[in-house]
Amino acid sequence: MITTTRAIVLNHRRYGDSSLIVDLYTENMGRQTVFIKGAFSKKSSVRSALFQPLHLIEADLHHRVKRQMQRISNVQIYLPFQNIPYDPVKSCIALFIAEILYKTLKEEEANRELFEFLIHAIQTLDLNVYGTANFHLVFLVHYSRYLGFYLKYEKNENLSKIFEMSFECLNNLQISHHHRNCLTESLLGHYSTYVDSFGKIKSFFVLQNVFQD
Repeated sequence: MITTTRAIVLNHRRYGDSSLIVDLYTENMGRQTVFIKGAFSKKSSVRSALFQPLHLIEADLHHRVKRQMQRISNVQIYLPFQNIPYDPVKSCIALFIAEILYKTLKEEEANRELFEFLIHAIQTLDLNVYGTANFHLVFLVHYSRYLGFYLKYEKNENLSKIFEMSFECLNNLQISHHHRNCLTESLLGHYSTYVDSFGKIKSFFVLQNVFQD
């Protein structure tokens, strides 16, 4: 079966000298792993540069139920980034979000409400001018609702602000570098409680050091 679908790139890894394995979250079929033969070859019709973390693409997915890795063709950028590739802070946050999604998105079935939420969040990260430093906090809180364990805090004043905040109002959230890291650690701790094999988020170390008050 061939279906044209939008997709979010979660992760990619090289296979052999010239091929690529890519994990995608697709609009039509949930999480899918695809194999791209010769992606690093100059003659390849599918360029490896298309599969950077959180890239928003559109492609024809050649899906077979019993096949562990699928194939894709006619790949193109669906919504090109304006800022993420050129902004070191946004690039670090994008890597962090992509790692979170890679560890939490498991289902191989469509969830269009979740997909639209993720598209909106990624676009906001790319285009917003203010409040970028706190984007990942608001993302972790609101994303947890789609995973079935919407987090609730009543005693922590900073966290209560985050629960009431949309992506469009990030510039209204003032948190120190130290508290931001502590809140992130707390949220990741809750994720590890509810998500099997969540483990350590490697990109958090980079995120801890990227912001300056």
